[in-house]
Amino acid sequence: MARPASPAAERATPPSAKPARKGSTLLAWLRSAAGLLLLIAVVDYFVLPKLAGTQESLHLIGDIRPWWVAVGILLEAASLVCYSLFTRSVLRDSPLRFSWILRSDLTGFGVSHVVPGGGATATALRFRLLVSGNASVKDVTAAIAAEGVGAWLSLAAVFWVALIPAVVLYGPTALYLIVLLSGAATALCAAVAIRERSRLAEPAKRAFRFALHRLPRRLRPRAQAVANQLKALLTDRDVRSAFVLWPTANWLLDAAALWVFLAAYGHAMEPVALLLAYCIASLLAILPFTPGGLGIIEGVLIPGLIGFGVPGGVAVLGVVSWRLFQFWAPIPVAGLCYLSLRTPGWRDRIPARTPHRT
Repeated sequence: MARPASPAAERATPPSAKPARKGSTLLAWLRSAAGLLLLIAVVDYFVLPKLAGTQESLHLIGDIRPWWVAVGILLEAASLVCYSLFTRSVLRDSPLRFSWILRSDLTGFGVSHVVPGGGATATALRFRLLVSGNASVKDVTAAIAAEGVGAWLSLAAVFWVALIPAVVLYGPTALYLIVLLSGAATALCAAVAIRERSRLAEPAKRAFRFALHRLPRRLRPRAQAVANQLKALLTDRDVRSAFVLWPTANWLLDAAALWVFLAAYGHAMEPVALLLAYCIASLLAILPFTPGGLGIIEGVLIPGLIGFGVPGGVAVLGVVSWRLFQFWAPIPVAGLCYLSLRTPGWRDRIPARTPHRT
């Protein structure tokens, strides 16, 4: 049996021992995350090119078309702006300026590319920055929830629409037909639900009340407020139009940037084939295994492009160049955006804790 420590020994114990352990744990976690990111980047940018035979295709870099690269960068920037326009359309009643929304979104976008499974961290940071710009808590909560669903639904819709000409061009394979019919059934159910929404309103209310009563009592008012805000959003025709327009433009401009980077190396790919490969890779990137789908998107997209007839060297160089601006460039931009929100004149608008405004 261990003997209790004497009072003298307790006084001799340094008071900072426990914080030191916490600090060392955080430092070890950050070191591990940085090591994982570096490992994936090395595989992404050094191993994959060798496997695809890009060493023999390095002459393509000397023949790259700089104007195409410039257009690809502009398309990528326009894609990010479209996402912030989506945010602004959902936060239609808030006093936020668009520059504040854009910088908040870019900050969250960059953070999600640094931390493994960083979507939750990025969402929390975006929430804090948007609320600190004088948007209400319930508006931001409903907006982030609606954006999370709307963005991925629009990507699935783009994929489904791209399958229609794919079946004609490449033949009715079993996988294409299964996804196409599943999407058609889902769209039909959604159309019926919209048409019969008055009849479905009462069952939906009962289901929501059932779920609400299963929550802790202190969370019920917040959940009810967010549900009311979501309902108000979805009943607004302008917001519904924004749900169709801006997320779809975000994905299509990103895919167009990929097409341009492939064209910069001399290969003009069929848009339908590119959309199929792009949508499959982006949908698989939802899995929170790596930050921003690093390694997953490249590992799926490059073989997919090669399968559609893109030369191996062009596929690797095009995807790597595209990801340089789509994944890596937003990270330092996010740091600059966050610093701009913390500079004098803005700093007093970002309190130490998120205010509990309703």
